[in-house]
This record gives sequence, C-alpha cells and structure tokens, in this order.
Amino acid sequence: MTILVIDIGNTSASVGYYRNGKVLNVGRCPSRFKSMDEATPLFAAKPVDAVVIASVVPPVNARWKKALKAAGLPGPLFISHALNLGVPIDYPRPENIGADRLANAAAAARSLGAPSVVCDFGTALTFDILDAKKGYTGGIICPGLPLMFDYLAEKTALLPRVEPSKTKAVVGRNTEQAMRIGARLGYRGMVREILGALKNDFGVDELPVCCTGGYAGWIFKDWDVKAVIDPKLTLRGVGIIGELNA
Repeated sequence: MTILVIDIGNTSASVGYYRNGKVLNVGRCPSRFKSMDEATPLFAAKPVDAVVIASVVPPVNARWKKALKAAGLPGPLFISHALNLGVPIDYPRPENIGADRLANAAAAARSLGAPSVVCDFGTALTFDILDAKKGYTGGIICPGLPLMFDYLAEKTALLPRVEPSKTKAVVGRNTEQAMRIGARLGYRGMVREILGALKNDFGVDELPVCCTGGYAGWIFKDWDVKAVIDPKLTLRGVGIIGELNA
C-alpha cells in the first residue's frame, strides 16, 4: 500500500510517499501556496492508494483538497483524534491536539514505545508525552527558534534578522554570532530542564527521546543529551495512521 503523506505546517508543507514503514521522495512547498504549480509537482508523479494529511492550518485545507483533486488523486483523510492512532489518548479535550502532534505520537509509539517523549522543533517547539499505560497524556509548548530570532529583530532597533548556523564559540565576537550562541545554548538549557522534569515525573533515570523538525539537528549535534533525530517522523506517523485507518 502506497500512501501520499502530507504534513501542513504553519509555514511550509512536507509531502512524501509512505510504504512499508518508510517515507520516500520528500518535498516541500509553502502551506499557503498561491499557484497549484507550487504544490502539484510534489504529488502528481506516482499513483497512490490513499492520501492522508496532518494539517494545523485549517483555512488552507480546501486549497489542498482542490489541488489533489486536480491531480486525480483520492480524497484525503485528515488526521484527528477520532481515528485509530495505534496509541490511546488520555487528554481532557483531544480535539484540541494538533494533527502533527498526533502523528508524532503514532510514530513514537511504534518506534520507541512508552514512556517516551517527542520533541518537534518547528515554528513552535513542542514536547509530546507517551505514558506506558495511558498513551498520549499531553505535552509542553514553547516558542520555536524562528520566533526567537524574529522577535529579537522586530522588537529591537539594532539587532539583525539571522538564521541558525554552526558555531562552536561560547562568546560571540560579533552581533550575529552572539545571537546564534544565545539561541543555541538557551534552547539547550530549556530542553535539558524540561526533559529532566519529565524524568522526575515518570520516576525514571532514562527516558527515550525522539526529535524532529528543521532545527533538531542544530540543537542536538555534539550534545550529551541522547535523542533519536528523525526528520521524517511526522510524515511516518501520518503514514502509520493511514495504514491503521485505510
């Protein structure tokens, strides 16, 4: 079974093909694409058995449905808490859980088991928690790295807009380097503190962690905190949910 898997985020969307637990041919385009030519080349090449979407931007869902229909593809299944996720949900209002976080939970449950934690480094940094008995129990949401850089540029007169890049320095020798060091070390401190609190909450010395999102590698590279980094985690979860509900 081949499934077209789509993860529509706040800024961009990822599109790939899922089959037998693997995600291939991943491409990206703007979530709010203006021309169908921006999106259709990503999914018009291969026949598929199903289309499954995790979207956190409901206003663009109709646009994507129209593009898929124009490409002659099946009507999409949108991920929600009402589907079989392969993991139970113990959450007061499960309809409020983002579809991407449900997909991450489905993928983590299959690959890591529980208890475990998923960190998704996107526009927001989210932590999703899986309990051995209760399944998905909730999470933690923090501002993402892009928001940190954007906020500094927007709310100060002299700080520039920068992007993350590699640096081994601890003390910045120019403004851009100082901002990157502050973001990286500050984020590491936040992530370490949150994971430490979760270990204490579970009463364990080790807690399996899986990370995804565009900035996961930048944060975890050459760090002593152990984590599995899987850039395709969300799309894999979308595919798993598709298999379970086909």
